[in-house]
Amino acid sequence: MKNVAQQFITQKLKQLTVKDLLFYSKKYRIPISKEEAASIVKALKKNEENPFDPKGRKRMLKKLASITSVDTARSVNQLLIKLAKEYGVEHWLK
Repeated sequence: MKNVAQQFITQKLKQLTVKDLLFYSKKYRIPISKEEAASIVKALKKNEENPFDPKGRKRMLKKLASITSVDTARSVNQLLIKLAKEYGVEHWLK
């Protein structure tokens, strides 16, 4: 069941819109500009890494940092952690 849920979440990340990302960034008080959100969404759609695997998440965030900035990649990581906590699956990110 865990694998199915992780696949579902990974698919949702690929379907994330700029509007969705800006909503979550405001909700969790993580500053992301509209331009950064657009770059992040574009990168997530192409992402082949598993965000639940620590090494895969690190590679994903590294690619994201090269597209946007290190600070933006950190913000995305914070956002992933906060969303995981909200849904009670933060242990999947360990």
